[in-house]
Amino acid sequence: MDNLTLESALTYSLAHSPTVVKQRLKSQQAGYQLEQIKREYLPDIYASSELRRNIVIPSTPIPASMINPSSPDGELMYMRFNTPWSSGAGINVAFDIFNPETAGRKLMQEKELNISRLDSRISENELRASVAQAYVDCAIARAQLEALAADTVYYASLFREAADRYRREKISLAERNSAEINYNTSLARFHQAKNILHNANVALLLQMGLEADEDNLNRIWLTDDIESLYLKMAELEPVNDVAPLSHLRQAEQVSLSEIRTRSAVLKYAPSLSLTGYYGANYFGRELKPGDPDRWFGNSFLALSLRVPISRSLSTAKEVSRLRVEEQLERENLREIKNSRLAELSKERDRVETLRETYGLKLANMNLMKQQVVAREIQFQKGYLLESEFLSEKLREQNAQQEYLQAAYDLLSACINLEKLMKN
Repeated sequence: MDNLTLESALTYSLAHSPTVVKQRLKSQQAGYQLEQIKREYLPDIYASSELRRNIVIPSTPIPASMINPSSPDGELMYMRFNTPWSSGAGINVAFDIFNPETAGRKLMQEKELNISRLDSRISENELRASVAQAYVDCAIARAQLEALAADTVYYASLFREAADRYRREKISLAERNSAEINYNTSLARFHQAKNILHNANVALLLQMGLEADEDNLNRIWLTDDIESLYLKMAELEPVNDVAPLSHLRQAEQVSLSEIRTRSAVLKYAPSLSLTGYYGANYFGRELKPGDPDRWFGNSFLALSLRVPISRSLSTAKEVSRLRVEEQLERENLREIKNSRLAELSKERDRVETLRETYGLKLANMNLMKQQVVAREIQFQKGYLLESEFLSEKLREQNAQQEYLQAAYDLLSACINLEKLMKN
């Protein structure tokens, strides 16, 4: 936390921020889900077994001639379907050769994974912008606090001098009270600036993924000041990516909607599946599973074809709905492109304007500092009234505040421009 540069703050936040970590975990979760779907396309092979104690064995009438050919026509006899004990064990195989319900799941999940990865990159860029903005807030707040601290020290010395001169009856009570008012006003501004810096430090720690406890707040110290931040941000033009992340993400969303439509159309087609079983069944009056004469082989292969009829009615409505959704996603992509180009144009022009304003405000502040130094010499020699000098001092404070505001606006605009270029 000591000697914290902008780069180190960004690097730490990308590794520890809960927002980015959660988005990465979502991408990892989507990857696992894709692997799970791929494995679901493999044949389902499993072993099965059961053991039954048939308490009541069902019976059914059959023609007696089936057992005894000499039996008269119409005579019936009863046959039992099972034995008191029965069992079965074998290997089962089930495989969907073609299933419209699951045909597009793999492609859709691949698109979901790509979208999740793009969301992670967008989230990282958003975090970089947030941390950079929080860092700028801290730098501006610290510069403001240092300026107000110097003003407070100066007004305190004027108040002590006025109090001493009042005791020696050199000035009036009104002049002494005026000096105290100026000191109290400066001290109040100092405490407000101190609170602003504290809140800015808390915000920076939270953006970096750190606890805003007293230990971290006391250790935080920024290495970069306004001038170095200006050199890092304002003078460097971000690289214009050919394919911004927002465009890539929405293009994946369009592709996902197309896959959903094609998958819905496939529901008109019949499904084809293969099932098989290889095993044996046991039948006996007593439970003797070790007796091989009681086990009888049982195996089969079945090819099933299922042709949808009534379901086609609902499929038609689903396809129509998904085609509208597909068109909506295309329009969203077009809107994102147009909006981004407009925002990028406005933000570039705004940065150029703020850069010019920053240079002028910096020049004004330096000129006012020179002016105050010259006026202070005149004041000490008695050529200038105290009220006139304090008025000049107030103008210096205003010029400094305008400079800090111009620096804040420029650095914030540069951060936003860089985010727009990437996202």
